[in-house]
Amino acid sequence: MLCQKCHRNPATVKYAEVVDGTVVHQDLCAECLETYQRDASSAFSLGEAKPGIRPPGGTPRQAPEGRGPARTCPSCGDALARVLDAATAGCPACYRHFGAEIESVLEGLHRGMRHRGKTPRVDDGRARLHAQLQHKRTLLRSVLGLEDYEQAALIRDEIKGLEAALRNSGRELD
Repeated sequence: MLCQKCHRNPATVKYAEVVDGTVVHQDLCAECLETYQRDASSAFSLGEAKPGIRPPGGTPRQAPEGRGPARTCPSCGDALARVLDAATAGCPACYRHFGAEIESVLEGLHRGMRHRGKTPRVDDGRARLHAQLQHKRTLLRSVLGLEDYEQAALIRDEIKGLEAALRNSGRELD
């Protein structure tokens, strides 16, 4: 998630502040938090409006206004302007009905439109051994299906060698 203040850096800090009697939560980058802590009397406030629509790779802009009738969700009746302003959709149908507009808001908040998740750090050698082992096992099944037992015996021996190498690489890590 990107910083909700500068919309450039990844957010690393969750910050909460009481504004007019309500708690306002915001995800901030280290730079914006440092700016706030350095000058607490500055115009830095979490009570500001949520980000507007951001075209891909561009700067934030506000939703188009005054172009034809206001669009509303056929399921819950929420207006597009309210969904964009509050940055929350009223129901699942809002995502289908206002798809392009909501995506443009999400593009402004996140690095990408696909969740990449975290992957464990694995030694590349071990990962290669795992991939070779899976390939050889699949190959062994297909060769056995063709009843080519001589080739199957060779592949079986290669699998045993790969399994031994995988066990040895695991011991080296301990």
